[in-house]
Amino acid sequence: MTAEELVKKLYQTIIKENLVSYQELFNNNEMKDVTDSYWKEALKFFEELTEDNKKILFKIIEQVQVDAISTILGIIDGVVTIPGEQVEIEMKITGDKEPINGDLQDLFLAYDEENR
Repeated sequence: MTAEELVKKLYQTIIKENLVSYQELFNNNEMKDVTDSYWKEALKFFEELTEDNKKILFKIIEQVQVDAISTILGIIDGVVTIPGEQVEIEMKITGDKEPINGDLQDLFLAYDEENR
């Protein structure tokens, strides 16, 4: 697997598939069926939004996911630091000699820009 393939798979799995899961959770659950207090509050909030604001909420969720994955990839690449830590990560695919990290964050953000 190449760095580009990894980034594409991460994007599809974490960003696109999770966003669909959130949309299904919010759009297909009724308050009377929810027992978790967090989800009750979230559903109540969601139900009070206009249709346009619901779309905006999902865009916000997508952006938060992109930012989180970008930061994690930046840490793996060594371009984002963890406060108080000196961490050097070398990420390799089994059987490959060369690390694939170094440009993962840039590749991920470029893929996001092309596919959003």
